Amino acid sequence: MTIRMLRMFEVLCVGMALLGSCAGENGGSGPGTGMEASSRHQILQRRQGAQPIQLVPSAQFSATTLRVASSEELDGMEQALETYQAAFENLSLPQVRQVWPTLDRRRETAFKEVFEVFRETSWTRKLGLTCATPMIGGETARVECEETLAYGAVKSKPTELGPERVAIVLRRQSSNWIVEDMKAR
Repeated sequence: MTIRMLRMFEVLCVGMALLGSCAGENGGSGPGTGMEASSRHQILQRRQGAQPIQLVPSAQFSATTLRVASSEELDGMEQALETYQAAFENLSLPQVRQVWPTLDRRRETAFKEVFEVFRETSWTRKLGLTCATPMIGGETARVECEETLAYGAVKSKPTELGPERVAIVLRRQSSNWIVEDMKAR
């Protein structure tokens, strides 16, 4: 690898670590880099009829009984996560801010740096999220996910970062769901 490519990979890994990914690099055994919306798989597992659980207090949740999300809530959360994926793949910070309005300056800078690497290289990219069934407490939901990033030159086998475990906190905002926080686990 050239020094420029090493620097780009470093920025990509540091930026993705701040965003919740980059556990390791896999030489391309992951998914393709196509970004068609119709090829997306369902992000959230849907488990109806599960029993509420008692949550240990944390910054986002006080000691409360959680419940499994309804089908309608799951649809809204799925839409928020798909919007986040599309914003990332489109390299659009305004779209990221739309679904993650509380995005802090450190993460915003990481997005800018990662997006710049993709623009400089013309690499394709596909952000993958596979998430467990979200648990809801009040207007907030917590979901455990695995995140991967497949990227590479258009006609080459993609390189894959991840999967990395991330905890995503979603918040209901009127009739929509938005990202409140995202942390590597």
